[in-house]
Amino acid sequence: MAATPPAPERADTGSPRSRLSPAIGLIAGLASGLLGVGGGFLIVPLQIVWAKREPHRASGTSLAAILPIALVGAARYYFGGGRRPQVDVAVAFLLVVGSAAGAYLGARAIHRVPRRGLQRFVAVVLAVVGAYEILGVVAWPDLVAAHAQPAHLDPLHMALVAAAGAGIGLVGGLTGVGGGVFLVPAMVLGFGLSQHLAQGTSLVAILPTAAIGALMHYRRDNVDVRAAAWIGGVGAPAALVGASLALALPQTVLILIFGAFLVAAATRMWPRRASA
Repeated sequence: MAATPPAPERADTGSPRSRLSPAIGLIAGLASGLLGVGGGFLIVPLQIVWAKREPHRASGTSLAAILPIALVGAARYYFGGGRRPQVDVAVAFLLVVGSAAGAYLGARAIHRVPRRGLQRFVAVVLAVVGAYEILGVVAWPDLVAAHAQPAHLDPLHMALVAAAGAGIGLVGGLTGVGGGVFLVPAMVLGFGLSQHLAQGTSLVAILPTAAIGALMHYRRDNVDVRAAAWIGGVGAPAALVGASLALALPQTVLILIFGAFLVAAATRMWPRRASA
């Protein structure tokens, strides 16, 4: 008698584990708006652990859900930032161009680079940057508070921003981690943007990459549309709340929170030993 083939993974219906999608969206949306990150850093592992979703399908579903979350968060930073929008569109464009090229190269070179060694390196960098931001708030609050939008982008700065985007895209393509985790500290520490401005710009820069990635995954049937709708639908208003909270917080407090997030991200990024 022939063996019965395994049933394909079902879309979210009314099962208890599928009802966790709104909870995932709530957590990811709040974090996205508050920190200026896409939310995939939380959406992917929570789907795998809570919804028992296969990693590739979790990634595709995450990218689709990130679109409304990042869009609403970016709009709040742009229109709710007082007299000056907390989004630098020119910087976002240059980061998108650079990161797209870097991600392409990273995806092509992924099998030539020792993944675990790179993960350790990136984890150490995130931990050091996070600790530096926390220390900066504690030891040099006046210096940290002085970060502001650069007056203009001359050709050298434009080239440096695009190069930074390429480096971030390359690392993201090699490790599967990207978005605001790298973009925000690069803009704050590397180019002197304020924390609020960097986070709003990060959410705008995430959108094209998430859209292209979601489309590619959808064509490969790696997107659970129902789950993405629940996560994104709940995550979007949560991102609005998170972004409003971020805009209301002093910059030093926001940097302290983001620094703690980077340290936590580094802990998760460190490769675990494969279980026997």
